[in-house]
Amino acid sequence: MKRILSATLALALGLSLGGSALAASGGYAGSITVNGTALDTASLPAAPAGAVYLPLRAVAEADYGFADWYADENRSYFALDGNRIYVDCATGAIEVNGETVSGMTAAFAQGTTYVPVGLMNQLEGYTAAVKGSDITITTPNGESLTRLARSIIDQVGMGATMKQDAAGMEEFYGVPASCFTQAVGFFPMMISADTIIIGQVAEGQMEAAQAALEEVRATTQRGFENYLPEPLERAKNGRVVTSGDYIMLIISGDNDAAIDLFRAGVEG
Repeated sequence: MKRILSATLALALGLSLGGSALAASGGYAGSITVNGTALDTASLPAAPAGAVYLPLRAVAEADYGFADWYADENRSYFALDGNRIYVDCATGAIEVNGETVSGMTAAFAQGTTYVPVGLMNQLEGYTAAVKGSDITITTPNGESLTRLARSIIDQVGMGATMKQDAAGMEEFYGVPASCFTQAVGFFPMMISADTIIIGQVAEGQMEAAQAALEEVRATTQRGFENYLPEPLERAKNGRVVTSGDYIMLIISGDNDAAIDLFRAGVEG
C-alpha cells in the first residue's frame, strides 16, 4: 500500500474535495491549548461553520502523535497516544479504533481536516472543554511522569517511541503493575535498545520494582547478544536508579544526563 506522508495532505484534499475544501476564509478563530501549551493556529484556515471544530493534525502533533494520508483509500490517519483515527476524505466519516463514530463527521478547509471537539472526549484519557472561543484539551501525555519521560527522551536524544502504561508493561514486559502507584515506559522499535521506565513505587515494593526493571535491562541485553554491538553495549550499561519513592530504568546514549534530569524532575 502506497502511503503518502501528511505533508502532501493539503494538496491532495484540495484536489479531491474541489471547491468545498476552499469554502472557509480567514484564519482559525479562538485558541487551542493542549496540556497547558497553546497551539500556534496562525497559519490554519478558518474552521467550517456548523460545529466547534478542531484541526486534528495540529492537535495530534502537539500530543506527540502524527498524521498520514493513504492515497489509494482517500483516507487520512491520525495517531493520538495509541488511538487510531481514520477520516474518510470523501464523506467525512470518522473511525476510532476500528469503530465508526456515529453522529459526527469531519469537515475540510484548504486541506485541513477538522473534527468536532467532542471527538476528544471519546478517546480514553482525553478531555476537551470549550469556553467561548477557547478550547482546552488534556491528554494522557500531560501526566507528570509521562511529561518527564518525554522530556528526557527529547533532551538525551533517545530512540524510545512505544509508550506503555503500567498494565501494558506487565503484559508485554513482565513488570508487575502492583509495584507502582503510577508508571510509564517508552520502548524501542526494531534495532534500538533505548528504553526508559519511570514509576512511583508502591509502599513496600521497592525491592520488587528494582528487580523487575533490572530484568527488563537484562532481557534487552540478551536480545542483542551476538547481534549488534552498539545497542548491546547500551543495554549492558543500562541503569536502574531511585530517588525517594521514584525509580527509573534508563538505557540511552547518555545515562548520566538522563539520571540528572530524572532526579531534578521528581525532586523538584
